[in-house]
Amino acid sequence: MSHQLTFTSVHNYGTEAVIVPVELEFADKLVRTDAFVDTGATFCVFKRELATALDIDVESGTALRFNTVTGAFEAYGHIVTVKTFGYSFDVMVYFAAFEAFTRNVLGRRGWLDQVQLGLVEYESTLYLNRYGA
Repeated sequence: MSHQLTFTSVHNYGTEAVIVPVELEFADKLVRTDAFVDTGATFCVFKRELATALDIDVESGTALRFNTVTGAFEAYGHIVTVKTFGYSFDVMVYFAAFEAFTRNVLGRRGWLDQVQLGLVEYESTLYLNRYGA
């Protein structure tokens, strides 16, 4: 049995990691950054400096402690608009409590649950479509 998917966006991410361009929007502020696509991450987590650029009071959000293979850290959830490849989602993302957190991660809740994703690692190519489109 074969299956076929159709995608509207194609992105070549290079050879180091699966990284995609992202825009975060809150109120009238917008920041552009890059984020790792992480199918093993439950949530979307971003650097604290991005919240600062969006004028978000990080600690006023929903607190959550993350435990990873490299250690634990605190983050705070806020509803923001995440934009990638022309798609826009209003979702809960978490901003790290400490400046030392230096990664931006797109996880399953808030991003992967909003899209259909195809990945051809051999070609460093990501295919994307909004889920349900």
